[in-house]
Amino acid sequence: MTRTRFALLVVVMIIAIVGGAYTRLHGFFTPKVESIKQTVLHDEKTGKINICIIGKDNTEDSQRPDTILFTILDLDNKSIQILSIPRDTRVQIPGHGWNKINHAYPYGGWDLLSRTIVNYLGMPIHYHIELDYSTFPKLVDLLGGVDINVEKRLKYVDRAAGLYIDIKPGLQHMDGETALKFVRFRHDALGDIGRIKRQQQFMMALLQKIADQGMSAKLPMLIKEVMQTVQTDLPLEEAIQLAMYFRDMPQENIRFFTLPGKPALLSGVSYWLGDVNRAIEILSTPVKDAAIEENDQIMEEETPEQFREDADGPRIDRMAIAREIKSKVAILNGDGTPSIANQVADLLQRCGVDIAYKSNARHFDYHYTSISYPRNLENEAKTLGMLLGIQNNLIKPSDGSSYLTIIIGHDYKTILSQLEKNLGVQGAGASDDY
Repeated sequence: MTRTRFALLVVVMIIAIVGGAYTRLHGFFTPKVESIKQTVLHDEKTGKINICIIGKDNTEDSQRPDTILFTILDLDNKSIQILSIPRDTRVQIPGHGWNKINHAYPYGGWDLLSRTIVNYLGMPIHYHIELDYSTFPKLVDLLGGVDINVEKRLKYVDRAAGLYIDIKPGLQHMDGETALKFVRFRHDALGDIGRIKRQQQFMMALLQKIADQGMSAKLPMLIKEVMQTVQTDLPLEEAIQLAMYFRDMPQENIRFFTLPGKPALLSGVSYWLGDVNRAIEILSTPVKDAAIEENDQIMEEETPEQFREDADGPRIDRMAIAREIKSKVAILNGDGTPSIANQVADLLQRCGVDIAYKSNARHFDYHYTSISYPRNLENEAKTLGMLLGIQNNLIKPSDGSSYLTIIIGHDYKTILSQLEKNLGVQGAGASDDY
């Protein structure tokens, strides 16, 4: 072979290699729907990819998921739908009967939780992503934090769990630790449903940060770091493809909503009774074709009841209680029975009362439940006593009290029964908490 022919061959090979590399890179950073469908698992009929994202509470050995997001990526319409499933949603867990959906994970890990979700929604899950309280802050910090407009002050202390939350209202630039506290907070009148709203607000802020032009060039490297931090069965190359494909999607092509339904207490246990048919109807409707009614965003509001007499005695309107008790309430366990403070706190939240913190009392030998209060909160203390069925002689001012404070005594079953009667339910039961 002559030197000229050899040189020509080398030039042709270089052009072919460079051209092929450019084609691959161009397809990688500006992927087309057809190329994504060749490598990523999806529903061939709808062109949709279903990804379940779960956030686990690692403060207990069981690691129950506090957050369950059923996410649908619509390739053909370039849109995303994110359905938040409350952790207390009542479902049938294979092999374990009716229970809260977040109990499936400690029973059988992701495999059992995924079977439970698939059976409940009747929709497949192609991939899943798991993160916990230790990995979440790292992900936020990788992105340089997020900007969130906080609606109201979020303050809560749980000394036993080492949880201290104090986030002021207004526009806040949050690092990973602050963002974690923001999405964990649930101690207001809306409880877990209010927390879901804040989680959705965070997700939108996160997506806006990713869509920022300055982030686009860094996105492949960031996705690589993220995928090394979380547990997932979504391959790295496919994750980058999806991120690059959806990065310039307009905000109106993103729909967040909470599983429609309502809260209920069944045999003393708090549940979220989901309207799964309505959820599937929403998920099956293209984002651009229909807006969600306001009552689908959170819950089916119950018709407020006025004070009235019935066979079970006076029933108290939750909203009336929420209006009269404006101060936060601290709860101390003075009996020693595990989870009693959690049970009382959950029931009070359903009445519309905000909880400041829960802890143990100085000892576990309080015979009767009592209330202590700062001297300027006498009226609210008596209203709280009426709600709990506590006599006025057990409601006393205290110069050392910063909050309305309930000290639960050995008569806790009577207190729980009174709260449940006001809510129109029967029986005492336990609840999940941090």
